[in-house]
Amino acid sequence: MSPARALRLSLARTADTMFDLALTVVTVEQLRVPLSDLAKALGEEGLLLLLEGENGPRGALSLDPQFLAGLIEVQTTGAVRQGAAQPRPATRTDAAMVAPLINALLSGFDGQMAGGVEGYQPRKFEYGDMVEDTRSLSLAMTAPDYDLFRITADLGPGAKTGCLSVLLPVAPPKAAKPSGKKTTATGAQPSIRDVAINAPVVLDVALARVSLQLKDIWAFKPGMLVPVSPECLGTAQVLGTTGHLVAEARLGQMNGWRAVRLVSSAAAPLPDLAPTERADAPEVTPPAKPAPAMTVRKVADIPEAVEQPIASDFDSYGEMGEEGDLIPYES
Repeated sequence: MSPARALRLSLARTADTMFDLALTVVTVEQLRVPLSDLAKALGEEGLLLLLEGENGPRGALSLDPQFLAGLIEVQTTGAVRQGAAQPRPATRTDAAMVAPLINALLSGFDGQMAGGVEGYQPRKFEYGDMVEDTRSLSLAMTAPDYDLFRITADLGPGAKTGCLSVLLPVAPPKAAKPSGKKTTATGAQPSIRDVAINAPVVLDVALARVSLQLKDIWAFKPGMLVPVSPECLGTAQVLGTTGHLVAEARLGQMNGWRAVRLVSSAAAPLPDLAPTERADAPEVTPPAKPAPAMTVRKVADIPEAVEQPIASDFDSYGEMGEEGDLIPYES
């Protein structure tokens, strides 16, 4: 259980339980931001709230105008109205109306993490107060670094698309329990292998390449469509940070999440298996220490056609069991 997944599950269940609101999380983006960048990370529009925890630095939560409007509409009219809402200054009445959902969201987050992470200590954050702007918010925050979770969701569903941002102080590392044994001043140094295994890697999936004139690119507006060939769904490319080809892939879905199936590597194509054959899972030695937290990057929306199997043999991939399951886009 990762923090991003715990927030996603808690938000969807809380909206359904409290307001009977069909809420679909589209993307979850996780960033590490310093205190000096809070204003830039949250923005000035929408509703800004302080979160109070037990014996620790404060957190914060932000609702953009569309997310806030959807929550207010479902409580006052029973449904989310179609179309974007006109931005307006948030009020303390708005804060009071969304406070129960915020408290339930954060409580559910602790419950998900406690059930999926051994030794997790609940943060016990809850709604504290409304703040007028990000400058006032920055003055109330004291931790040097924060984990920012930016959740984009469809409310209605499809009536409105809004963004909810949760800002939590980075949890301090757990203190090692005294063992009673004497230790040397210089502990064991990590080997090159340990450093390599725990090094973060950023990969991008390129659906297609389109050549356009510069004047057409400058004319881009929200909602415009860029046509691509249907064949590109089966020939996506996994690229490294320098743009080099890492592997070829197919796009699809697994358990309701957009997913990528690797079909070849840049060094050599993967072997073709007969329908009755199965590839043995390679033996992997676990790293000496856990990998660092990964940053979830926002994934561009994929056409609805991608949500269906893109080839006749794509269904068989979902039957490979736990070791062959596709990996969903989440932290």
